[in-house]
Amino acid sequence: MVYHSKGANAERELMHLFFHAGFSVVRIAGSGTSPLPAPDIIAIRQGRIIAVECKARKSKNLAISLTQMGELLEWAERAGAEPLIAWKVPRKGWFFLRPGQMHNSGKFHLISLRDAMENGKSLELIIG
Repeated sequence: MVYHSKGANAERELMHLFFHAGFSVVRIAGSGTSPLPAPDIIAIRQGRIIAVECKARKSKNLAISLTQMGELLEWAERAGAEPLIAWKVPRKGWFFLRPGQMHNSGKFHLISLRDAMENGKSLELIIG
């Protein structure tokens, strides 16, 4: 239960960050349990749509299942949205990644914390 509330709290925090940056934002509660593809957060501003899969992990690597990444990409393509992975790392902040920045291992899409810190973008750079 702590794991779920940490993720939900991170999603709520990210919603507020997008909202204060001028976006209209919705959180899809339980998006991972829906039978239909859905991102965790949808942020829209002046026709720009961003579909975000959020992760809050204290680890040296982030792994996203092929299924979960496929669903994010499918939803984003149908909606004409930009897919993003948002990784919140305790005491380091948020790192925003494009799906193509993650390595496909055959079972997961992976990225190391070092690579995310070097190549990920801040929210300010993502929103322009």
